[in-house]
Amino acid sequence: MLMRQFLEGEGYTVVEAENGHAALEKLAEQSFDLVILDIAMPGIDGLSVCEHIRSSMADPPPVLMVTALDDEQSVERSFSTGAADYIRKPLRWPVFKNRIRYIMGSHRGKQELELLSRNYEMILDAAANGICGVDDKGRISYVNPAALRMLGCSIKDARKRDYREMFKISLPGSEDFFEDCCPYFTQPDLKTMTCFDEVRMLRKDGTSFPADFRSTPILQGNRLIGGVLVFQDVTERQEAAEMIRYMANHDPLTNLPNRNYFRRRLPQAVSLARRYGRILCLLFVDLDRFKPINDQFGHGVGDMVLMQVAERLRNVLRASDSVCRLGGDEFVTLLESTETLDGAILVAQKVIESLNEPIEVGDHVCFIGASIGISVFPIDCQDAETMLRHADIAMYEAKKKGRNCWQIYSE
Repeated sequence: MLMRQFLEGEGYTVVEAENGHAALEKLAEQSFDLVILDIAMPGIDGLSVCEHIRSSMADPPPVLMVTALDDEQSVERSFSTGAADYIRKPLRWPVFKNRIRYIMGSHRGKQELELLSRNYEMILDAAANGICGVDDKGRISYVNPAALRMLGCSIKDARKRDYREMFKISLPGSEDFFEDCCPYFTQPDLKTMTCFDEVRMLRKDGTSFPADFRSTPILQGNRLIGGVLVFQDVTERQEAAEMIRYMANHDPLTNLPNRNYFRRRLPQAVSLARRYGRILCLLFVDLDRFKPINDQFGHGVGDMVLMQVAERLRNVLRASDSVCRLGGDEFVTLLESTETLDGAILVAQKVIESLNEPIEVGDHVCFIGASIGISVFPIDCQDAETMLRHADIAMYEAKKKGRNCWQIYSE
């Protein structure tokens, strides 16, 4: 239901089938641009349906497998039956949207390439992907408007020029734009498509953009008579992926790193401290008198208070230190550059003093405090898990002492 609502919200027309047999019947009745299948279905499973689609239809639509399975065998079978791609549940909607867009764009590009092999002058100028035809001398014989837009040049700039002058690509991890995008001209035995994923391409003005690039030789018998270049600007897809990574590691309210990030960062910090013989201090900060604010003024005011708390914690710490929100009104600060325990105590005192200042939210003035537990590697712990547990225990001791104070862990 959620998938249908999402796809219709993106402007797609969606037809559903309750099982594999029904799906094949609907495919026989009308044409589709994309088929989305779950692997586990009643009757015929998704892999068998995919195999039937690919083997029985003259021009089969691409198939996207959506499943909770993540074993190697399921992945291998999905692609061996002809699936265009494979995505795991639970779905990440921005990735799902861009995956569909990319698959459908690639499928259209493939159809246009087949048209080009018969008569490349009939390639649709409206293709979303950049498409370029190269003759047997390596000169550009056709370039579509999408390619011209991406490269920032005119048809006069491109026509009859050597492809090496127009298509300058850099592989991931390299800054040299000298990769040969048509290797089949220098390697006669290479007769299959060459894929360059997430390369960078140079525009005419010297700027670059990320792209997926496909280069396919055109053969007449065993003789190379040219090539077809198909590429797509993946800036939007990369930005969506980066946004997903950011959201997975940051608290949406305060923009602080979250528990997920902290669980990975703390073991790294402990390992570095052990390697260089340094101490590492962890402050577990739990707000005092925060619950009454939520109860009296509502969660909207409470959220604004948490945002101001996060800002105050940022201001107290040095650039080399970090603060994360674990959830609710719990925060942790990791002091990686503090050379002595006294330095950690000083930071803890500054945090308390900062949070004791009144917090104004609209017409409300809120007063909170903080109970802080301090754990120190390697004095009271030897690993990340113990360090966090000791800081938590020390924080509760600080609350027992009367709140709004700090406590160092001890046996």
